[in-house]
Order: sequence, then structure tokens, then C-alpha cells
Amino acid sequence: MNTEYFSQANGLIMWLACIPPVVIVMLECIIFYRKSRKLAEEMKIDPKLINVSIRSSAISAIGPCVVVIATVLALINYVGTPLAWMRNSIIGNAQEELMAANFAAEGMGINLNESLANGTLNLEFLSTAAFVMAAGMCGYCITSALFSDKVALIGEKFSGGNAALLPVLTLGAVVGGMSNIVVGQAVPLSVNSIGAVVGAAVMAVLQLIAAKKPDVIWLKEWAITISMFTGMLAAYAGSIM
Repeated sequence: MNTEYFSQANGLIMWLACIPPVVIVMLECIIFYRKSRKLAEEMKIDPKLINVSIRSSAISAIGPCVVVIATVLALINYVGTPLAWMRNSIIGNAQEELMAANFAAEGMGINLNESLANGTLNLEFLSTAAFVMAAGMCGYCITSALFSDKVALIGEKFSGGNAALLPVLTLGAVVGGMSNIVVGQAVPLSVNSIGAVVGAAVMAVLQLIAAKKPDVIWLKEWAITISMFTGMLAAYAGSIM
């Protein structure tokens, strides 16, 4: 039965194995934060502007975090809380981790939903899923280790030495990456398409209002969260009609 499986997946050994990586990630965040504050002081950036940026970033992250949490809850159903918590803390992409768990199950000839329903999940699957998840992040780790310090040089090469062009290239890369995600969800046409269109429309309206009322700072801060929730509600409404 799955009771024995989850007693191991949520057991003390798993917690002891998963806590250290999360602590390392938290320490890295603290180090990056302290270095960025120190650099901001050296560049004489207004502390009020820094605090506004931190607050805006935190508020803007609410919408995406809700989506991630929903996926993490689904992942917990298969691999337990410690592993799901640890993997999402390192990668931050619960959807990818859920996909990795499915790949591991398919490779073992297991249907995750059926195994969960009939109580046949076992520790062999848990260990295989953990390995596949870890292997899936090797590309991130290798790329970060080898090229993080070369990002500025790569940007200069692409911009041809034109400093004014670099922000445009960076913005284009972000827009391209986000567009790839949206198109992957919206095509072929489905209720997801409704959510994408409604969310984009709400974001456009909020940006137009914010442009006309620059003093209303909260509108820009909450724009992403409002548009994401509106899109999700529209997609849900479409699914039950």
C-alpha cells in the first residue's frame, strides 16, 4: 500500500537528505543579496529605490508562485514532501520536476496515476525519480558554472559593442522565452488559450492605465498577479461551461 511508501518518502531520512541543499540555496540568496546591496551603495543608488524594487519584485512573484505551489502539491502526491520541496527550491520549476517524475515512471513501465490509485508506488520508483530529477538539472549547473562570468562578454559580442543595444537584446531574450511558454500552453486551441488571451488583455489594460497614472505605483506592482489570476479564472470558467 502507499502508506508504507509515503512513510519512507516523508520519513526522517528523506528530510535529513533534502534539508542541506535547501540551506545552501538560502545561503546563496543571502550572499547575493548582501553583494547586491553593497554594489548598490558603491553605485550610490537611492536606498528608497532599492526598497521599492524589492517590494515590487516580491509582489510580482505572487502570481507565478501560486501556479508553482499548485504543481508542487501534485508532485508531493507522487514523491513526498521533502523531495518535492527540495527540488523546487533548487530549480523553481515544479512543472519540470513533475515531468521528470513521469519520465522515470514511464521508463519503469509505471503509470503514476494508476499506481497512486491502487497503492503500488514503491521505493524503486522514488529513487529513480530522484535520480532523473537530479540528472535533469546537470545542464543548468554546468552552464552556470562555465558561463556565468562570461555573460557580459557574450552580451557585448551580440550587441557589437553598442551599449545602448544590450538592454534591447536582453528584453528580446526575455520576451522570446516567455512567448515560448505561452504559445506552448495556448496552442492548440483549448481553455488554456482563453486564459492566455484574457490574461494578456488584462495586462495590456493595466499597463495603459498605469501609463496614464504613474503615481499609482501599486497598479504596476500587482499587474502580473492580477492578470495571471484573471486568466486562470477565465480558463477555469471555460473548462466548466
